Amino acid sequence: MKKIFLLTTFLLISCGNSDPSACDCAEMAKDRIEGKMEKLTKTVEEQKLIEENWDQKMLPCEELIEKNKEFGLEMQDCLLSLLKNDN
Repeated sequence: MKKIFLLTTFLLISCGNSDPSACDCAEMAKDRIEGKMEKLTKTVEEQKLIEENWDQKMLPCEELIEKNKEFGLEMQDCLLSLLKNDN
């Protein structure tokens, strides 16, 4: 019974982590890069809104990179893999 309780507790704690993974951040960075071309067809006001939206989306990733340089390296590796797979 105690093992089930501990396992359930661990599962809930690990699922409760809302921080994105390095590969989640890489996927967002890739989407942001791909969206740069589309942004060129927008008005200046729309471009500014799109950029502000991306800044908000990427903020948790930037904070994690500042706290942990390894996270940043892992994100770079994921991003390179994603970009290579597209070619």
